[in-house]
Amino acid sequence: MISRRQFLKLGLATEAALFFSQRAAFLERVYAQSLNSPAQQIPLDSSTIPQFVSAVPNLLDPDHLIVDDGINLISLEMKEQLVNILPAGAVPGYVGTYVWSYLKAGQNSRTSYLGPVVLATRGKPTKMKFANKLGNTSASNVLAYKNSTDQTLHWADPLNNEANMWNHMSMPPEPGSEGARNYNGSIPAVVHLHGGEVPPVLDGSPDAWYTSDGLHHGHAFYSAAGNAANEVIYRYPNTQEGSLIWFHDHTLGATRLNVYAGLAGGYLIADPQDKLLATLPTLFPLVIQDRMFDTNGQLFFPGASAGGTLSSLNPEHPYWVPEFVGDTIVVNGKSWPYMNVEPKRYTFLVINGSNSRTYAMSLVDQVSGNPGPALWVIGTDGGYLDEPVKLDPTERKNNALTMMSGERYWVIVDFKGFEAGVIGPNEVAYSGNWILQNTALCPYPAGDTPQPSTEGRIMQFRVAGGPVNDRTYNPERRATLRRPMVRLFDARVQKTRQLTLNEVMGMPVSAVDPVTGAMTDYPGGPLEILVNNTKWSGERVTGVGADGMFMMEPVPRFTLDGSGRNWLSELPKEGETEVWEIVNMTADAHPMHFHLVQVQLVNRQNFDVTAYTDAYATAFPAGFDHVMKTTMGPGVVIPSSGPPLDYYTGNARALGGNPDIAAVSSKKGGKPIYLMGRATEPLPQENGWKDTVLMMPGQVTRILVRWAPTDIPAKTAPAKANFPFDPNGGRGYVWHCHIVDHEDNEMMRPYEVVPNNVTRTYIKGRDY
Repeated sequence: MISRRQFLKLGLATEAALFFSQRAAFLERVYAQSLNSPAQQIPLDSSTIPQFVSAVPNLLDPDHLIVDDGINLISLEMKEQLVNILPAGAVPGYVGTYVWSYLKAGQNSRTSYLGPVVLATRGKPTKMKFANKLGNTSASNVLAYKNSTDQTLHWADPLNNEANMWNHMSMPPEPGSEGARNYNGSIPAVVHLHGGEVPPVLDGSPDAWYTSDGLHHGHAFYSAAGNAANEVIYRYPNTQEGSLIWFHDHTLGATRLNVYAGLAGGYLIADPQDKLLATLPTLFPLVIQDRMFDTNGQLFFPGASAGGTLSSLNPEHPYWVPEFVGDTIVVNGKSWPYMNVEPKRYTFLVINGSNSRTYAMSLVDQVSGNPGPALWVIGTDGGYLDEPVKLDPTERKNNALTMMSGERYWVIVDFKGFEAGVIGPNEVAYSGNWILQNTALCPYPAGDTPQPSTEGRIMQFRVAGGPVNDRTYNPERRATLRRPMVRLFDARVQKTRQLTLNEVMGMPVSAVDPVTGAMTDYPGGPLEILVNNTKWSGERVTGVGADGMFMMEPVPRFTLDGSGRNWLSELPKEGETEVWEIVNMTADAHPMHFHLVQVQLVNRQNFDVTAYTDAYATAFPAGFDHVMKTTMGPGVVIPSSGPPLDYYTGNARALGGNPDIAAVSSKKGGKPIYLMGRATEPLPQENGWKDTVLMMPGQVTRILVRWAPTDIPAKTAPAKANFPFDPNGGRGYVWHCHIVDHEDNEMMRPYEVVPNNVTRTYIKGRDY
């Protein structure tokens, strides 16, 4: 059985193959236990669910859309409701699936659990009240939540079960202990405006949760005087450029469950100066998610959660799986829906709202085998591209739109000429029914191929109707979409940070095979996933106390100028521009998301994983290994202990505390030791403002980040590049992986912005 240290020594190709085989074996055991444990939900075979029989809900209809007037308060309530996600007859006696939704005040049900979509205006603040009315776990019908909360994670924990002791125990929880059971208490929630340029107090920090019975926590918890304790009021500035952003739950250690249960909505900022918006083809949001269901049509989450009992398969975290991957694709709250379209252009506002699944999307006629119309990308997370980008399914390269969790794209599709009976390129007539297919391997980029008849299908478009005189914006003409966006390449870079993505593997375990009943040795599952080898709290384990608890202390290598604020490591200054070089040392791609700011992707470059991993390990001082339960090193990777070197002085070229990925050797004629080949530029559709960036394994991904509004000229002096609000406060913001299963298990860090001393137009105390 390979050890974790042997694993870290492997080259990337071997490592990735082994990693995915181990993870696949781990998940197969989880699913097998789900199928063979007593008193569990029984998974529904997704291949039995009828496809393309339900119309896709329009999230811009009056039931879902809220047009903000900039004056009146928008009141939303987090409630449980029963909705029809599956078509009638999918399971015997199906009457709906229990979900959680952001419902309008007084609204008890809605066609889709997703939404609402808020249409805001740039320059007019939107005032929103979010009331938590989710109640108590024991009364909830959302089994995927009540059977899947994992109290061994660092999570919100409203009952304060011995101060989250299960996250700090040196041994897995004993059967029957609180940590070995699912949570039973009031349900915590907090709203994050994903992509929003907002003050930290309104950001929906993970530790700013609140419950229906008035419990709350966190530096950024905010509610206007006189409001109930289960309500918050946020006044979003809407000062940023026009863009498609969204809001969703962000509760510490439970985001994966709250979003899975349905807590997500859209938020479109329209700029009055945007002349293009009125000429775009019909807008239609598409929120794509994957789900699993049980034989009663209820949401299913795999793992020990299926029976709500302790698992021996991942004893450290019995109810957590590395990535949730569903076998049923849901769009706008309906499984495998269809959409009737005319032979004209449409603008689809696409959001990947899945927990972890990546999609590579293109259109195909599965009857005739012909490729479908091109996808024209005109915008991304932070607004329009400079010009349209064509993704043509007939081309060999860049022929599909790849999206990781949290990413958004604006896509125009022209269905003219794709009606039934038209002869296609393969000389067979079109059926007129076009499948939006998914070909992305899962986990991305080297996992399993999606089943063509299930995970390989997203939805169907049915082209019908007579000729249409379409006078909307035509991307074929390649007309500019906007004034050229501000390019940070022209800015002066004040700092370069080099940071790592890490995964901590557990040791092999012996457990009873859930099928054969025999005692079997299994590879250990992932324990946690990290940014810069650091826990969310900025603490490291230093040993085991007499009480069996881990002894914790702040990572000393984060101390800055004697300030003692060593739980923080990234302290950027407002107005400054930085390059972040993120070294992905895991076998997965990660969608890294940055709160407050939009960033620009510079390039990606391969590196020698084996050589760099050796150098990385060699740089570690001796320390306590919480996996091995012993002191190790020096020269051995100490998981979750922070970067190996001092954050501020360990790398002469870059901050971050890691060996220099761009180090050069005189023995190689000055060539880099670790970097390999030429850097590759972003794909054309990525060449815009992004708050969520795909970062591939075995690569260094470089981004430009400026802590200032996106439309301020690049050469503006930092002292004059300011947000209209104070970006400082409490623990500030976070950056994290948007595979929400990862962020729930430590792949997230807080950062704080050092503000400029200027007069603000959006003032704390008056405006929020």
